[in-house]
Amino acid sequence: MEDLKHLHHWDVLAVSCIDGRFTKRTIDWVSEKTGGVFDFRTEVGSSKAIIDSRADQERFFDVISTSLKLHSIKEVWLIDHIDCGAYGGSKEHADAEAEKQFHLEKLEKAAQIVSEKFPELTVKKVYVDWQKAEIV
Repeated sequence: MEDLKHLHHWDVLAVSCIDGRFTKRTIDWVSEKTGGVFDFRTEVGSSKAIIDSRADQERFFDVISTSLKLHSIKEVWLIDHIDCGAYGGSKEHADAEAEKQFHLEKLEKAAQIVSEKFPELTVKKVYVDWQKAEIV
């Protein structure tokens, strides 16, 4: 493991759902994509917290501001996943493709909210299903 004690700046704050079924896979995937150093935050439903709760949104904006100030992030990655209980789970959708499209719409809305508040940041949307994670 490289010596990280003098590293204070990196590019990404990743925001994922709290669902433990996806945590390790998501962290491993983000680590692979970023070179292993990034800020990580969990929220109930990830995009749902940003869209539906003013209190969660404001708390998340505080996290972004802190990441910007302390670590000079350049990107926020919003990560939703299949079978998200905060959105009612997979049973709320006709099939996996319909569920993915639903999450893509929610991720887009959440990304717009974040971009309006922090126009200097790039916002990437990520969807995780049972087999893979992908930037969408």
